[in-house]
Amino acid sequence: MIIALFAFLATGADLLQPLIYKRAINDVAGLFVGDSATATALGVQARSARETLTTLMVSVVLLFLISVTGYFFSLRSRFHGARVASRMESTFIVNTFGHVLRLPLSFFSHTASAGLAKRIDQCDQVSPIVSAFAQEIMPEAVRLVGICAIMFTQNWRMAVVSFVLLPFYLWLARRSALRLKTNLDPYYEMWENISAHIADSISAVKTVKLSGAESREERRLRTESRHAYDVYLNRMSIAQRFYISQSALSNLSKSMVLGYGGFLVLRHSLTPGDVVMFVAYLDRLYSPIDTLNEIAVNLQQYMASLLRAVRLLAAGPTEKPGTDLPPGPGKVEFRNVRFGYVPGRDVLRSLSLTLQPGKITVLAGPSGAGKTTTADLLLKLYEPSAGDIFIDGHKLSETGPDSVRRAIGLVAADGVVFRGTLADNIRYKRPHATDAEVLNAALAAGLSRTLERLPQGLATEVGEDGVGLSAGERQRLQIARILVDQPRLLVLDEATANLDYATELEVKHALTLLSPRPTMLVIAHRYTMMKEADYVYVMKEGQVIEHGTPAALLIQGGWFAQLAAHSGEATEEPVGESIA
Repeated sequence: MIIALFAFLATGADLLQPLIYKRAINDVAGLFVGDSATATALGVQARSARETLTTLMVSVVLLFLISVTGYFFSLRSRFHGARVASRMESTFIVNTFGHVLRLPLSFFSHTASAGLAKRIDQCDQVSPIVSAFAQEIMPEAVRLVGICAIMFTQNWRMAVVSFVLLPFYLWLARRSALRLKTNLDPYYEMWENISAHIADSISAVKTVKLSGAESREERRLRTESRHAYDVYLNRMSIAQRFYISQSALSNLSKSMVLGYGGFLVLRHSLTPGDVVMFVAYLDRLYSPIDTLNEIAVNLQQYMASLLRAVRLLAAGPTEKPGTDLPPGPGKVEFRNVRFGYVPGRDVLRSLSLTLQPGKITVLAGPSGAGKTTTADLLLKLYEPSAGDIFIDGHKLSETGPDSVRRAIGLVAADGVVFRGTLADNIRYKRPHATDAEVLNAALAAGLSRTLERLPQGLATEVGEDGVGLSAGERQRLQIARILVDQPRLLVLDEATANLDYATELEVKHALTLLSPRPTMLVIAHRYTMMKEADYVYVMKEGQVIEHGTPAALLIQGGWFAQLAAHSGEATEEPVGESIA
């Protein structure tokens, strides 16, 4: 409200200026009139030099005061507008970002992360849109109405001449706006793809270099950006043609007003001050129309950009809230669970298994058997299409995802490291962990040599995706994160895949330090991780094909026994083929 008030006051101050021009010029004209009869015929009053000088001085002072006042109100309007717009923009960005983080994992499987970041970044278009409405659209609309009212009040004939070209001007503006509206969505989509290409190339820069693909990636990006700039230049060309046309119409309208106004002055039907006043108002008449049309064109661009961010808010459904998971020993049950990433193509088929509290349960089997998918369902990253999952007797479908994930720790093969210090990464899930807890966890996870190597130890900044750390160090960092968190349930998804045997032993020892001992779900291909399990489930094509203790499975002579026999091989693939 206060923004609009200041904007209206600034506009009102500006509308007073041409009336002052009229008075000052008519008084100057009265100075050169010899008698009262001529002055009356011209519509002015005979003035002495002293009177004219006084009028001019008063006019200059009034114009100065009006300009300063209008400028002050305009500044206040812009300040309050910027404050409101920035607050709205910040809120919108945070809400959109929070909404995206709560979208189901399936949403991210078909959406490039760089493209998402670009769309969230486009939330900054809120500020120019809010500013346009508060500081330009409303004041310019008031200015337009005020000018029309004053011009018709002063002289309706001159007003009609002033407006005679206005329909052509508006038609041209509308046509230009419609043409500029086209291709906006494809244009922004092009730039999202460019952002995704840049992000992918930089994140995989090692592969790009080893493949000798620098020039190829550069050419590909040049082609993509050229197409985007072609669309942009086409829009600029349309806009430039309109600005030339509107300038011609505006100048033609002024010429018509000057010509007709001069004719009326010669006929003593109009004063010279009236003509100058109408020309001044004519400038102000086309100015708000130009501004409103330019705003309309820009708003199309802003709205097209912002709508791509707004569509993220419409994307869903988001993860459903639920009840909190109460404390418990950590027993997990899968009962006839079915799941598929694509409808009609199940990855898990009537899966039933049990994780006993405080025990180590291993999921084994060939690649593509559904082991990681099983862990993802436990973490509520996906919802099963049929069947139920229970933690300590509580249905996972009725439990809130945040509550479930607070109870579960995950160490994955692709150890995720965030930009920041090593200490920040270790306390990521438990931000209030003390420095002593962080240091103890790092040492227990086998990071002592890493801390000795890095000059700032735990305060060392690591790059994006853990640049500067080896694959093994990234995984040890994840394990340190778990040691700080002390979860009730622990999922190890190829947690030691990038570790040498000695470090693997260190990590296993570190996990024994967790107290109370969590229920562990271990996904592994290496026999060294399986043989110490309390129970093993062997999966194939989404089903359990054998289960039991490691000793019992060795006696059965099935898949697990053959894996043990081939434990010296690099991968499990020959084992899977021999079993099949």
